[in-house]
Amino acid sequence: MRNLIRIAVVLCLTTLLSSCAAVSVVDTWRNPSLTGNRLHKILVVSFARKEGSRAVYEDMLVSELHKHGVDAVASYTILSQATLPDWHALDRAVRSTASQGILTVQTIKVEKQTTVQPSAVASPYPGYWYPPAFPDWDFPGYYRSMALYGPSYVTTYDVATMQVNLFDLGSDRLIWAATMQTMEPEKVTKVGKDLADKVVKSLRKEGLI
Repeated sequence: MRNLIRIAVVLCLTTLLSSCAAVSVVDTWRNPSLTGNRLHKILVVSFARKEGSRAVYEDMLVSELHKHGVDAVASYTILSQATLPDWHALDRAVRSTASQGILTVQTIKVEKQTTVQPSAVASPYPGYWYPPAFPDWDFPGYYRSMALYGPSYVTTYDVATMQVNLFDLGSDRLIWAATMQTMEPEKVTKVGKDLADKVVKSLRKEGLI
């Protein structure tokens, strides 16, 4: 029975974790030396190796910026999706859109992490084949020990660290930056939506849009 309870608790915790936000904000930075008007037109560029991921991140950010009155443009709509834009192509794109700022997003590293949920501590009754101990066993002791005994639960997952930067194209200097993390890098749409929400909220809070 207790094993069943422990399994139920683990399943509940797993469900709770899966329902949490896809992206967490590690840190943000605002350039104190740059002050000025809000940006009304922004070019969004995702430096993603996969075409699909690039489009999703850019579309999510553009959509969220549009909700708050910013004229945002996804770079993939004016640059080839097949490859990451080189500097000259990106510079031409910026000039063609007459953007005031450029918002970039890039995954800078992916690390594998492991968590271990240990089993309950067993009494002197071992949870394996141990004949020398058998003569001392009795049923009440065995039950109290084995009802608490169970395997450890090991979970391995990827943690992706993402860097988001906003540059002022009047001075070419960095205005704002954020470091974010996700434990679900493979869920591009979910991550992209949550990332866009957090980025735009932060930009609004800083008075940049």
